[in-house]
Amino acid sequence: TLNDRKQKVCQDCRVAVDTGTSMLAGPSSIMSQLRGLLKVRTDCSNYHDLPKLGFIIGGRILSLSPSDYVSRTAWGCRVSLMNLDLPPPAGPIFIFGIPFLQRYYTV
Repeated sequence: TLNDRKQKVCQDCRVAVDTGTSMLAGPSSIMSQLRGLLKVRTDCSNYHDLPKLGFIIGGRILSLSPSDYVSRTAWGCRVSLMNLDLPPPAGPIFIFGIPFLQRYYTV
């Protein structure tokens, strides 16, 4: 979802959560779609206007704010989405790494 609005980018996708993955990873075709929908500018000029990026899991929307899915440095902004094309039967799959864990996992 973007700002809680369904985008129908991926239906019935499988997900794994991994502490060793520094980004959100998924099939390159879907990651490309997400990058296009998010429109993160490398100069960070639209950072404060970026939407919440949500994933529907078990009927609930789990959202990430721009600070969760965008790496912002002195050199600019970069969306934290990584291509991961695993062939069946292991894939296609999404891996929710550190950005997701930092938002939703507590000890």
